[in-house]
Amino acid sequence: MVTDELAMLRPLFGRDRARETILLVAHRAIDRGGAVLVTGEAGLGKTSLLADIAQRLEGWTVLRVSADSFESDLAYATVETLVRGLAALRAADGSAVGAIRPPAPEDDALTVGRLLLDAIDGLTGPVCLIVDDAQWVDEPSARALRFVVRRLSDRGFLFTAASRPQPNSVSALFDDLAATSVNHARIDLSPLTVSDTQELAEHLLGHAISRRTASRLTEATQGSPLLLSVLLGRLRDTFEQALHPAGWDLPDTAIMPLASAISAALEGADPSVRTAAEFVAVLRDPLPAPVVGTIAARLGAKVDLPGAVTRGLVLGRPRDGVLWVEPAHALLADALSAELTVERRVAIHRVAAEVLDGHRALRHRVEAADTADPRLVDELLGAALAAADQGHAEQAMSYARSAMHLATDGELERALIELGLLAMRFRLHEQILDLRPAIEALPASPTRDAVLLELRTLSRDVPGALELALRLEATPAVTPDERAIRTHVAEALPKVLMAMGDFGGVLDHLETGRVHIAECPLPEEVADPALRWLAEPDEHLVRLLGWALNSAAHARRPDLFAPLTAELDELLAHHESPAAVDALVARSRVFILGGDVERARADLARANELVRVFPSSWTAGFARTIYAHILFLVGEWDESVTLADTAVALALDETDLSCWPIALWTSSLVRAGRGGAESVAERLRSAAKADPRITGSYDGDLPFLARAELARALGRPEEQLQAAADAEAAATRASTLGWLTYRVDALAALGRAADARAAYERCAAPGLWRPYYGSLRWLEGRVLEAEGEHAAAVDAYRSAAQESRFPFPEAVAALDAGRLLTSGPTAAGGAEEAEALLEGAAATFRRLGASTYLARAAQLLDAIRSSEAGAADGERVEDPLASLTTRERQVAHALAAGMTNKEIAERLYVSVTTVNFHVRNILAKLGMRSRRELRTLAIPRRRPARGDRPVKS
Repeated sequence: MVTDELAMLRPLFGRDRARETILLVAHRAIDRGGAVLVTGEAGLGKTSLLADIAQRLEGWTVLRVSADSFESDLAYATVETLVRGLAALRAADGSAVGAIRPPAPEDDALTVGRLLLDAIDGLTGPVCLIVDDAQWVDEPSARALRFVVRRLSDRGFLFTAASRPQPNSVSALFDDLAATSVNHARIDLSPLTVSDTQELAEHLLGHAISRRTASRLTEATQGSPLLLSVLLGRLRDTFEQALHPAGWDLPDTAIMPLASAISAALEGADPSVRTAAEFVAVLRDPLPAPVVGTIAARLGAKVDLPGAVTRGLVLGRPRDGVLWVEPAHALLADALSAELTVERRVAIHRVAAEVLDGHRALRHRVEAADTADPRLVDELLGAALAAADQGHAEQAMSYARSAMHLATDGELERALIELGLLAMRFRLHEQILDLRPAIEALPASPTRDAVLLELRTLSRDVPGALELALRLEATPAVTPDERAIRTHVAEALPKVLMAMGDFGGVLDHLETGRVHIAECPLPEEVADPALRWLAEPDEHLVRLLGWALNSAAHARRPDLFAPLTAELDELLAHHESPAAVDALVARSRVFILGGDVERARADLARANELVRVFPSSWTAGFARTIYAHILFLVGEWDESVTLADTAVALALDETDLSCWPIALWTSSLVRAGRGGAESVAERLRSAAKADPRITGSYDGDLPFLARAELARALGRPEEQLQAAADAEAAATRASTLGWLTYRVDALAALGRAADARAAYERCAAPGLWRPYYGSLRWLEGRVLEAEGEHAAAVDAYRSAAQESRFPFPEAVAALDAGRLLTSGPTAAGGAEEAEALLEGAAATFRRLGASTYLARAAQLLDAIRSSEAGAADGERVEDPLASLTTRERQVAHALAAGMTNKEIAERLYVSVTTVNFHVRNILAKLGMRSRRELRTLAIPRRRPARGDRPVKS
């Protein structure tokens, strides 16, 4: 930035430390990303601070977007503003290669996030995204921004938001970033102090004022920089008349409440300027100046919008050659509106509803409405249903909420019920949990009970939910509407029974559920339009079969599994929906418990494809989480950690929060295998903060397995044994008993042969063992080694190393075999075989990034080679990627596999620019000049040995 530009910056008072903090984070963010959250009440200068920062970021591309309270319930309203800004930037620098597609309301957050990533990729240099008035960001935009910001956080990128202090989706996004990055700052703007007021007054007036005067000014304006500026400007003449700058006393007329201070600031202004400010304050929404003029003209009012802009009462921005106006500040608008009579405000809203159209017109009708207007309630509920049929969930919920607020006692029941049905339809129950007492108080009816059933289930009131579900199932269903509701209950009741652990009850209900689903009416037969979406028999049957499969496994009913699977497969062959995701996830759990990891993987792979299209599935979070666990088991660690981290980022956006701690556990597994003590501890701590009542039923061993694996990776058998003991104490029926593997291994490592043998015998019980973390042959080898039977142990290790389903435990078995072959009684004549086994293990460890295990293999190989005559000096098997971060390893492996940067970006859910950034870092760290050199790392290399033969890796 040039000196002249800096000189034009408006001075900030009382904000030096805040400015320095943000600029420091920005400086660090060039290399590693950063985030800043500025909070403070209205009028404390958040916008001014961010504007100051934006002008000081020399060499940065700054994207600024201000959320709008009037559009906070419009899906992707904030994103649309950002897209317009991106398009303007790209057009200005000539880099535009085509129009940026604005988001459609029916788009899911991942799709919109990818659109923004692609658009930001067209910008050069570091990028700063500033979100002002973040408390008004609509929820879909917040989800898309969460997706984008997390995937840009490790490049030259600074995310800065300004918000009022109350919790909101953007402040939650900042907390998420702060938990994973050291380069962040939260700045809470407090009111200006008396000293700050003195400095501001001296700047505006050109002379000093006394501390007492400053105290009275600060009190009158509540320390608001905005109001202080307005008030000082109005009182300039009285200051100039003072005999001494410090002798001025605040006139009694200036000691007034906040709103009155604004009113006083307007005194002396032309009436048309004041009227313009009042109209803009009431309309609140950014509007073209001619439209505001038309509304004013219909009310016989004269407005001077340019004059209001000049006085700083209205903010004006040109757009496509037309001046658009909006309030200069929310607090100013509130104060101005409050000074108008109710009749005047209602008149403005009423005319605005006539002049405007669509959503904005309806919103002004709501503001102007008499709460006893049943026609408007009907119109809002109709608009809600129409928006729902178009897939505009957030807009539909907003209309229904407004209808509820406007409804009289006679209409309130309908409004509450339809709002509840919308929440059921779109899995947005979290938006109506606060309404549960009101819905509980309504007269019982099938529709009310269906809404309440899901609210009770999600509120963990399982007994209450069961009572409702049984009553609904037992009540005769005569009309098509009642049959549609009963169809829904047919698959909702099993969820309640599973939450109670009554899996036999689910199976007892199965045939009754089938009958009720078979009696489902056609949508056109349902009289109530708000219920027609329930008339989807295939959707309910698919879910019912999924719940039944899961229950059959828990109830030890293998006779049911094959016919249910065949029936579900037939349905899924031509059925893609949220229910298909739920059924596939439910069945995959059964496959995992039964040891059929390949079929589980196939189901989860399909479920994850469907989740992209149907993110409102009950089990969307579990689809990502369990699949990440499967990928860990089958040795695809880079893919596993990527998907697990995505699950963590999105889990809290799910209606069902129960997968969030499980996603954190899964996210820690790969890091444990790689020896990442800090990152494992951080994730386990975060998961431990979750309410234990929300934790889902998937393998509860995972946090203990992560602890045990980390201890083994770091060579700490005592800690490994303790983690196994803790796992046993907390084990449930959903446990895969993987902790038994770590117990046997730890006991053997500690030389406790008898205890290891007893633990092994427990594992070897018929039908118990799942070889996810180690085969029985390897465990037998561990026990034999502890007992001193080295030759037998080597045979067991050899056998375990030749299996092919789980690369990591097989590499550990090969490592143990190679270790025994190079030491003790079995060492003689075993060097060649040991070298082959160790090189195979090293290749697997290198691919997985298991650096501590790789170091052990390398040390043993060094010992072998140093003992061979004429061995090459210093030849080692090292991890060539040891210096890279986890994300850089993912990119490096993808590059080595020949993937393009665009393919890598799609695979890792990041932008192409981020991939470019990582590629540069990777080549620099490895001392390479091209991608071609990096690809050679994909080929396991070793010195040819005598009688060389292929080594299985």
